[in-house]
Amino acid sequence: MIGQESIFAQTKKGKYIPTKFDTIKKVVPQQVYGNPKAQRRADSLARIKDSLDRLAVESQKQEEARLAEIRRKEEAQRQQNNADIKKSETTKSGKSNKKENTKKQVNEAENRKALEEKARLNQMAEDAAAEARKRKPLRSQWTLEDCVLYAKENNLSVAENALNERLAKLVLEQNKVSRLPNVNGDFSLGESYGRSIDPTSNQFVTKGFLYNTTGLSSQVLVFGWFQKKYQIEQSQLDLYASEYAFKQLKEDIALNVATGFLRVLLAREQVRINEVQLKADQEQYEQTQKFVQSGKLPELNAAQMLAQVSSDSAALLGAVTNEKIALLQLKALMNLSFEQPFEIILPDLNMAGLTGPGGLPNPDEVYATALQQQYRTKVNQLKLLSAKKMLDIAKAQQYPQLSLFANLGTNFSSNVKDITGQQYLGEVSLGNINIAGSSYAITRPDYSYETRTRPFFTQYGDNIRANAGLSLSIPIFNAYAARTNIQKAKIGLVSQQIAADNDKLKLRQDILTAYEEAKAAAQKYVATRRSEEASKRAFNFAVKRFEIGMINTYEYTATQSALYNASSSVLSAKYDLIFKLKVLDYYMGNPLKL
Repeated sequence: MIGQESIFAQTKKGKYIPTKFDTIKKVVPQQVYGNPKAQRRADSLARIKDSLDRLAVESQKQEEARLAEIRRKEEAQRQQNNADIKKSETTKSGKSNKKENTKKQVNEAENRKALEEKARLNQMAEDAAAEARKRKPLRSQWTLEDCVLYAKENNLSVAENALNERLAKLVLEQNKVSRLPNVNGDFSLGESYGRSIDPTSNQFVTKGFLYNTTGLSSQVLVFGWFQKKYQIEQSQLDLYASEYAFKQLKEDIALNVATGFLRVLLAREQVRINEVQLKADQEQYEQTQKFVQSGKLPELNAAQMLAQVSSDSAALLGAVTNEKIALLQLKALMNLSFEQPFEIILPDLNMAGLTGPGGLPNPDEVYATALQQQYRTKVNQLKLLSAKKMLDIAKAQQYPQLSLFANLGTNFSSNVKDITGQQYLGEVSLGNINIAGSSYAITRPDYSYETRTRPFFTQYGDNIRANAGLSLSIPIFNAYAARTNIQKAKIGLVSQQIAADNDKLKLRQDILTAYEEAKAAAQKYVATRRSEEASKRAFNFAVKRFEIGMINTYEYTATQSALYNASSSVLSAKYDLIFKLKVLDYYMGNPLKL
């Protein structure tokens, strides 16, 4: 619809009227998919090339300005020296010449150094450009093999699927390192008020204090009924499945590109037929005009031929538009810029030996080969094995798990004090004791103490504690979660088996369908060739009879239309046969080429 609206807008009222579609420009998004390392390297090379180009231009300008300044100074110095020579003596003149030669040598050395630096920068720019051209060569003429290779590397679906492969690799790496012990640290700092337990002395205190605890903990699974092992094996199978799915996607894209390539060839052949027919009609119209002027034919014949020429011109415009649309669709499949020059190379199509059933492969052999060559079959097999591993993981979750743990910690409290000094205050009476009728006073010394909070790191060193041991986790009742997981894994396994069988059935059905369609296309091609030959003979007779006035223009154009339809049918049958054969090559794993 966009193309039709644009054509209509440009021919409306006989002058060009811009439309909103004329400014549309396809912007190819930056390729951030697939391998990020290669993309970053390519982007870096492109940025280096741009920087080097700008640096080379700026360096050249600076070098030219510097050389101009040097020449100006040399000229001024030369004039000054000439004046000095006339006024000074011979000795002074010799000293001035020696100084001038020294400056020239210095300037020449600087010039050589600048030229060497410029050459080095230019060489770096050329190397970056060569690397960029090597990474993504841009050409104007493409074969089917070139289109397929480019699409396999640049199609957006390929880039999107590459992310799934990277995700599977990350899951595998995570499952592998999950067997290692985990280590966690904790740090807490707070202040307590009221009656609480001092974490350092483990005694009740009533006044507020500052506290801090720090620790490390680690745990590792010693034996979990091979649960980790099954998880690693499952993620490895998933990675293999994603790799084969990635390859299968590339093969599917290759088939789509081959279809688009053949569609372009068909449209181009259709343009050629329309051009030949239009040229023949124009020549016949000119001859009819001469007959009308000489009185051999009425003016009605010339008017009818003019109408036929106009109809052929419209058909040619339609064929050219179809060719452009086919090229755009092929570029979209390849993710190629719409502005880039693009011309496909016409292959030498040898149709000999392709028109009989004997030239087609046996469908049973194609199916047997496809089971071995098609990546889709391997993906189903790997997914089936992955589903079995999922069942093993679910079963392992219902058994006890043995783990090893270890903890290390220390703490700090502002209530822990150290005595820094004391002062004797005297004796404090505790009472009297009567011994043999004599009373004796009991006293104790009384002191005052100076204290300070024990240092932070000193308490950390004094309060270090550690423990290690084994823990056994026994699942007794978990709301039937383990049993439900086992049933879900069994259902997933059966579902994957059904999907694999369904894909095999569909593969055989597609191969048999492709075989029957190829056989029918071969027969149709032979029939249309015979029809075209008969139409050519009828048209040759019609031309001769029309030239001598035995038939009218209506009969002539009817015969010509029959020839045009026959030629179009031959082209359609020809490329339909080639496509059906390429489908069989696709199932057999053969490279798609013409």
